[in-house]
Amino acid sequence: MYKYIMKKALIQDIVFDEFDKVDYINIFNANENKYLKVYSEEIGSISINTFRKNSLVDYVEINEEEASLKKAIPIKRKIVLHGLKNEKITSCMVTDTKEWGAFVSIMGISCVLRNCDFSNDLTAVKDIYKKGDTIEGIRFRKVSSKERISLEMKEKYTNPHSLSVKSLKKGNIVLGMVRNVKQDQNRCFVGISKGFDLLSSIPAGEKLYEGQKVVCRISGVNLDGYGIRGKILSIL
Repeated sequence: MYKYIMKKALIQDIVFDEFDKVDYINIFNANENKYLKVYSEEIGSISINTFRKNSLVDYVEINEEEASLKKAIPIKRKIVLHGLKNEKITSCMVTDTKEWGAFVSIMGISCVLRNCDFSNDLTAVKDIYKKGDTIEGIRFRKVSSKERISLEMKEKYTNPHSLSVKSLKKGNIVLGMVRNVKQDQNRCFVGISKGFDLLSSIPAGEKLYEGQKVVCRISGVNLDGYGIRGKILSIL
């Protein structure tokens, strides 16, 4: 039994079962001039709805007469990580927007871009981009504890109408975005404008996460000392 990775394969047929679900796809191996089958359980995380006759799939693992896209996913992931870390990959496509940010795709590999890694203020990814849009100027941030690839902008977006220093006064109510959560210390940092983060305790009984929008009241401002402190009034 031989095994190798074919970088490109042409889809010849999509075969459905009696329940009108994809049973397998036929792909054409041009190197050996023969057809190979990829059964539905070996398709992996690639959406079957994206398959079209005569379209291309990439990085296919081949075993004799059958093939697997599923087993080749880790290879694509390594390629994506390598490209991001070497700054060869600088763009991604939005696949879904959330309150905290967006799911994006690079070569079919899902990554995340949180609002706090997208903008300097409270601008969310969905305020600027929609599903299907391409975001340019991204770079690798980290791989999370759940093995999710996290991205950030090389130059974060800044709303031209962001708060000025004059607006940072005790008692003022401001909108912000959670940037850093310290659960063990019961506190968090909230970005309220470019270069300005507000330190607040975490509201009792609430679970905060990076990228959430919140409403805060400023309780103290000392830009030469402790910075800006306040209280989270509500979570949007």
